[in-house]
Amino acid sequence: MKKLQDYLKKKLIKRQKPNFKQIKQQLEGAEHDLKIFNTVIKEDPGWASTIAYQSMLRAGRALMFAHGFLPIDGQQHKTVVEITGKLLNPAFETIIKQFDRLRKNRNAFLYDSVDLANKTEAEIAVKMARELLSEITKQIAKLNPQGNIFNAQRDNNGHRLQKST
Repeated sequence: MKKLQDYLKKKLIKRQKPNFKQIKQQLEGAEHDLKIFNTVIKEDPGWASTIAYQSMLRAGRALMFAHGFLPIDGQQHKTVVEITGKLLNPAFETIIKQFDRLRKNRNAFLYDSVDLANKTEAEIAVKMARELLSEITKQIAKLNPQGNIFNAQRDNNGHRLQKST
């Protein structure tokens, strides 16, 4: 599909008022997933890749929510990937392709018990997940009428700055 209007007409998404508490929860969940990735990669690269995908999915959902959209169909994951690609700058096309590949791999991993990831692929996945989360966090900050939705200060890449004591 080429336009967001097509997704609305086909009832794959619906309009909703942006709820920045909900958006913040998605972004914090995505950030948490990336922290967990570092623990899991040592033992299970397949599961680590699924965690990287989950982070991307949460970030994509947050972006959709910030733009006033909610996925409502039976293929929500695919819809989130596609809409995220439409809302982001075309420079992120490679990351969106990886996001979609991870979606397919996650399905194979969970539903068919096929592990398609090795440690190198998992590390590439988490790198792209971090880039996606960073860009989405920056875009959402611009959309939020109250500025930064996080209590913590962030650097130019959207990462939380540690408090100095």
